[in-house]
Amino acid sequence: MGASGALTMGGEPESGGETLPRSIRRGPLITIDCECGERRQLHYGERWTCEKCGRTWDTRRIPIEEYAQLRRTQLRYRRVPVLISALSLACVVAFIVLGQAVGGLILVAFGLTAWSMFGHPFHKRRYREQLAKVPTWKIEPE
Repeated sequence: MGASGALTMGGEPESGGETLPRSIRRGPLITIDCECGERRQLHYGERWTCEKCGRTWDTRRIPIEEYAQLRRTQLRYRRVPVLISALSLACVVAFIVLGQAVGGLILVAFGLTAWSMFGHPFHKRRYREQLAKVPTWKIEPE
């Protein structure tokens, strides 16, 4: 496979003079596998010239709508764990304020154990199913 959307998160490239939407700039890295065996992870909009064979790869050949769909899927499934963490923190703070710190910690421990045993596997399976629906791309060198 020439190039595929990797599932790691990236930074903020801006190349070509035009500004990309923030959702694209902060999107996942794209893994480029050169035919000579080199591999590089690039942000959307970056170009790379292979040091071994001199082929040039441009990630802008990936349709921006499809790449944005990948980013939206990642953000949608990232919200639940963040929400659970915030709720746990609020619960601990509330119990500390009420003078029942140990009770709050025990409640949060039980809640997080239940999430890790029951909720997380379900959430992870659905996330992987949604990512499987997002296309992968084969970019040809220039």
